Amino acid sequence: MKCEKYLTILLVICMLSYYMMIDLTMAAETRDMSQSYVEPENLFIRESLVSNLKHTLANEKKLAEYTQQITGFSYDDSLFIIKECKEKELDPFIVLGVIKRESDFNPYAKGKAGERGLGQLMENTARPVAENLGYVYDPDKLFDVRYNLKLTIAQISYLYSLYNKDIHKALTAYNRGQQGLVNYMERNTSNNSNPAESDYSHKVLIFATEYKELFNET
Repeated sequence: MKCEKYLTILLVICMLSYYMMIDLTMAAETRDMSQSYVEPENLFIRESLVSNLKHTLANEKKLAEYTQQITGFSYDDSLFIIKECKEKELDPFIVLGVIKRESDFNPYAKGKAGERGLGQLMENTARPVAENLGYVYDPDKLFDVRYNLKLTIAQISYLYSLYNKDIHKALTAYNRGQQGLVNYMERNTSNNSNPAESDYSHKVLIFATEYKELFNET
């Protein structure tokens, strides 16, 4: 009798242990699933930005008229900006922000170090960009609206792609040059979020945001 009693108790203990192990295993699997699944916020943001860009570029006529209004360019030159940005999948408001910061939309602007035109391009930048585009480099043509726009947009697009769409790196490199960006980031250790952020990149983005908000209100 005692033996049967002990066997019964042992059987009950084994069964309880078995069910406890099942519960623990299921709980562990649940925790693993919750830890491995991450809400795709970055994907959503990325797709949202692309979607917004496509929406912005969808109405070329309206955007060209708005660009003409804020820049003083001809309609054809304004439309040229939109088409170039659309081809390169580049936000036109970023381009407008750069040109506003560089020359205040003055095609004849000239900097102290020899920068010329709307994008304030230096020869050491403008020459290789022009040659890569199959253009003949002519420093005087940097004062031509269409010629300068073509080179400026191409350079912004190149840097944006080079730095994996990090807009602060692209803009700071546009302003300082690629080696200048490296030097700046090495010195800018106080900014833990992105050492490429600069007064220049922030100013361009402020202009770009203002232009985009005004356009959305029209």
